[in-house]
Amino acid sequence: MAQQIQDLVASIRKDGIEVAQKEAAQIIADAKAQAEGIIREAKKEAASLLENARREIDTRDQSARSSLQQASRDVQLSLKKAISDQLDRLLVAQVEKAYSSSDLVGLIAKVVASLSDVKDYEVQLNQKDFDALAKNLAGALSSAIKDGLEIKAVPSITSGFRIAEKNGASFYDFSAEETAALLKPFLSPAIEKIVFSQAK
Repeated sequence: MAQQIQDLVASIRKDGIEVAQKEAAQIIADAKAQAEGIIREAKKEAASLLENARREIDTRDQSARSSLQQASRDVQLSLKKAISDQLDRLLVAQVEKAYSSSDLVGLIAKVVASLSDVKDYEVQLNQKDFDALAKNLAGALSSAIKDGLEIKAVPSITSGFRIAEKNGASFYDFSAEETAALLKPFLSPAIEKIVFSQAK
């Protein structure tokens, strides 16, 4: 009987150990599966975070490139405008210089000669040019003056001259600014080609 009890205890012990081992193996298998699932999810999340980071870097890189390109265009446009403004000032200065010479009398005479009915017109100059050129103009335009052309000093003219209808209906503006503005379209393409060919 003692033997049977020992066998029974051994059998129970063996069964308990087997059950415990099976449970332990199951717990270990479940833990491994759970760990693998956690690792898989962590890898997916890491890959997703990495992809999002790459996309964000690409977006920032593209944005930085776009900003740099825009800044470059802005600098070129600003430079182009500054050069164009400087060329405008130089052109006006050169026209003013040409108008301050004795050639102004000849130019005025040619414009007056092209008028159909001089009695309806007057030549308008600034006071300085009027004082300096009055005698020469009177000589060059003597026949037109006899026909009714008038020569006047006008404070609003800074350089050059105007040919105006006496009734004020219209005038031809030969001021330095206006003449430079008329010349500019003919000079700009050549100047633009020289100045900006390297920037493109």
